[in-house]
Amino acid sequence: MLTIHKITAFLLAAISLFTFSACTDTVEIELDEADPILVVDAWINNNNEDQVIRLTTTSPYFDSAATPSVSGATVSVSSSTGSTFEFADQGDGNYLWSPTGGETLGEVGDFFALEIEYDGETYESFSDLGRVPVIDSIAYEIEEEDSFFEESLICNFYARDPEGQGDAYWIKSFKNGQFLNKPEEMNLAYDAGFNVGSATDGIIFITPLRELMNPITDDVEGQDKIPSPWALGDEARVEIHSISDEAFFFMIVLQEQLLNSSNGIFAAPLSNSPGNVVAKNEGVAKPLGIFTVSAISSLDYTLE
Repeated sequence: MLTIHKITAFLLAAISLFTFSACTDTVEIELDEADPILVVDAWINNNNEDQVIRLTTTSPYFDSAATPSVSGATVSVSSSTGSTFEFADQGDGNYLWSPTGGETLGEVGDFFALEIEYDGETYESFSDLGRVPVIDSIAYEIEEEDSFFEESLICNFYARDPEGQGDAYWIKSFKNGQFLNKPEEMNLAYDAGFNVGSATDGIIFITPLRELMNPITDDVEGQDKIPSPWALGDEARVEIHSISDEAFFFMIVLQEQLLNSSNGIFAAPLSNSPGNVVAKNEGVAKPLGIFTVSAISSLDYTLE
């Protein structure tokens, strides 16, 4: 069984190998410019907090500037309960809905429809609000020093996937309030395992998923060994977000693309993640991006 130490050591070794064996010739590539395409970043949840949907457009591949934001659109989300939530244009590509009192978008089992009107076209997408397991606990263990690592504190979270196949999750981890957002720290689960059909329904999340809550250290310059990812007194937080199947596969492809540069000569051709937003009218370019509505469970833990 691979521990978080072994996974990290393998990644560092692979990156070093391809870095030092890479070709250094410069190749200039001329790409045809395509018309801009709408990009929808609509990851919202049913917490009692501000909900933001972001709209941008694509830009040329070699353009290093931020992607252009979209203003002037009309954005709304409707629920199967009959409620409609209007997202107000903030003028910077963000569209905001703020709850009042204890208001939320809805409950697990509700169904939602996103509608965007922009530049004379109407776009739509759909998402259900899936269930999410309770996080029972977070604990740590001490791993002894070895040839690559100092003595280390390694955390695990414990939660059980509910019975019934078809639950997808994005598991987010935080160290001292900082979101662990490196591509290799992206933690995606289907039921209690990594993949659809992996016979992990209704069990405690498997060990590799539990250990992915640990920060992956890649800055070891000037150090003989990789330091412990945690120290006593650190604050660990884990959140499990229920996501749709479409969002799960979107994130799987995205992670593959983000890690593609470490694959050297085995890198796959670049491609867009498959989204779930469509144009109502035929002949209109399909937008990029995802709409999904999440339920969230979370737990905080202090290492002591």
